[in-house]
Amino acid sequence: MEISAVPLGENSAQTDGAVVLFHDVTQLRQMEEIRRDFVANISHELRTPLSIFRGYLETLLDNPHQPPGELLRILEVMERHSDRLYALVEDVLSLARLESPAAELDLSEISLAEFLPEILRDWEKRLETKQLKTHLDVPLDLPKLEADESRLQEIIYNLLDNAVKYTPAGGQVSLDLAAHNGDARITVSDTGIGISEKDQPHVFDRFYRVDKARSRAMGGAGLGLSIAYWIAEAHGGKIRVESQAGRGSVFTVELPIAS
Repeated sequence: MEISAVPLGENSAQTDGAVVLFHDVTQLRQMEEIRRDFVANISHELRTPLSIFRGYLETLLDNPHQPPGELLRILEVMERHSDRLYALVEDVLSLARLESPAAELDLSEISLAEFLPEILRDWEKRLETKQLKTHLDVPLDLPKLEADESRLQEIIYNLLDNAVKYTPAGGQVSLDLAAHNGDARITVSDTGIGISEKDQPHVFDRFYRVDKARSRAMGGAGLGLSIAYWIAEAHGGKIRVESQAGRGSVFTVELPIAS
């Protein structure tokens, strides 16, 4: 709280009182804290791959005649971290666009009964590689959804990406669709490591990671769920999580169905 006081009748022989202004600056302080955290987090995320890049470039400059096997290993590491940098920059730009008051959606009518199975087919190879079972439950009679197709795909991709990352081999990833109170309810669930109760309120915060070491090892920047949250909000919908540590997670997206 900022408080300012100005006396009344300051220039006269008698002071008649004062005007006291109370200004609630809580939101301003919170925004400043978010900005500082964002700068600190993005700097940290950029520093690691850039340091690796710089180290290997110095190695190649000092000794450009590396053995073929070692040169290939260096180039593969540099490619992996360049992919990480590119994905991070794309996520930051996507989040900035979504949080902008001028954010626009390219709306069209989408048949989720066709849309969701197509997405799951895109993930077949990765699911098979990790030996994960899949379950798809999509009713054919659901009305069409008015949404931005590329953004809706981004939500499902981010949720599936987390489900695959954090579910051990032999587990199951499910994609379900249902109508509920005028909304299309899309559920992505898994039998993975789960999220503790204390972490669940923060999973949609920018750069928040439940397991920082594991997330970084898997290439996550902690922006995917935040992007999913803002896309749902932009559509007038919502997203929530239910989870239990060691028993998997259930992410539910609810979006208004077109009339």
